[in-house]
Amino acid sequence: MIKTHCAIWVGCLLTSLTACAQQQSPPTTASVAVEQVVSMGGQTLRLENDQARCALRKPDQTLMPLDLAWPCQFTVDRLGKPHVETFGKVPIVIVVHVSAGPHNNQECRSEYRAVRQINGQLEPSVIARNASCMRGTGDQKNYTGLFTW
Repeated sequence: MIKTHCAIWVGCLLTSLTACAQQQSPPTTASVAVEQVVSMGGQTLRLENDQARCALRKPDQTLMPLDLAWPCQFTVDRLGKPHVETFGKVPIVIVVHVSAGPHNNQECRSEYRAVRQINGQLEPSVIARNASCMRGTGDQKNYTGLFTW
């Protein structure tokens, strides 16, 4: 009788732990709709697929190629909204492309590029590469360190 109660208790405990683990697991990239639009310095910018390459649609409807593979996205804050970092009075966004590593799907590779609006013009940085998944907003040096100031 005691063994039966222990077995039931252990079964309930394992079921509860499994349910908690499933609820707390982070959402996958495929299940999260990421905004492809950001407002920066009064301009609305949109990421677009331009022949399997990432491009930024500017307010005048011209495309700025970013030399990153599609799909790409803006880095996001904790609420999932595109993050704009301001350095001095210069707004900066980061556009990132994340892909699986060459050997298995557990590895991640990131390529990213910062884009700043300086003197009324959009200016992309050099491309940076990272041997991990870039998630969240990143650090201020990710936004500023890719430019010559």
